[in-house]
Amino acid sequence: MILAAVETLVIWRLGPTPALVAFAYLGAAGTVVSLIDLRTRRLPDRVVLPSYPVTLALLVVASGVQGRWWPLGRALIAMVLVAGFYLALALCFPHGLGLGDAKLGGLLGLGLGWLGWTTLTTGVLAAWCLAALTLLAHHVIRGGGRDRTIALGPWLCLGALVAIVIR
Repeated sequence: MILAAVETLVIWRLGPTPALVAFAYLGAAGTVVSLIDLRTRRLPDRVVLPSYPVTLALLVVASGVQGRWWPLGRALIAMVLVAGFYLALALCFPHGLGLGDAKLGGLLGLGLGWLGWTTLTTGVLAAWCLAALTLLAHHVIRGGGRDRTIALGPWLCLGALVAIVIR
């Protein structure tokens, strides 16, 4: 049901464009890794890592069909920037952000970067705002206990979806 809602929103917002298949794939992969992260607090490399070449290949095809290559270049730059930023955060704050989050962030940066800098920025900021609100609610509901972490993957994916929907 969650996957159907995600795919419906992606299809509704992007319409019949050459990149739709790439974003439908990202929506499916994001939904799967989010549900796994919520259960296990780990993002599965078996889903995230193969999603890089699949998404990249689908975006290359979309660029060829459209005859426009700058969105692909921007997507690659965004992927490196977001993955690098999240990797730096993971290394500085290993108890708050994991390497899986950095890998997922790069993948989502690839997709959001294709859509534009504003969409990328909106997706990253929406993800962090949603995660912060969740952490605050978790803190209020459960008190000031020792466990002050949440699964970040679902919020990264939801932030990306929000950015796609409001773009």
